[in-house]
Amino acid sequence: MNAVSMNNLWSYLQGLSLTASNRKWLAEKLIEPVKEKTATPPVLQTWEEAMSDLDESEREFERGDVISGDDFNVQCQALIDSFATK
Repeated sequence: MNAVSMNNLWSYLQGLSLTASNRKWLAEKLIEPVKEKTATPPVLQTWEEAMSDLDESEREFERGDVISGDDFNVQCQALIDSFATK
């Protein structure tokens, strides 16, 4: 879209009687494609990396370097909480 078309669109939108929730919905629809484009793709491991991680996990288990399910859940929740505050 060129600048004139964008200005016409903006003028049209300003002329509408939008509620706060309508404006929020519109803003989310406009931002959504940008968020999708900038999303970080998942990190994939090679077969060798996955097997190495599995081997290391087995060695940790054999050494007793493990935590209980409850401790694991507490650590996971703390990690989730740390992302929520950023």
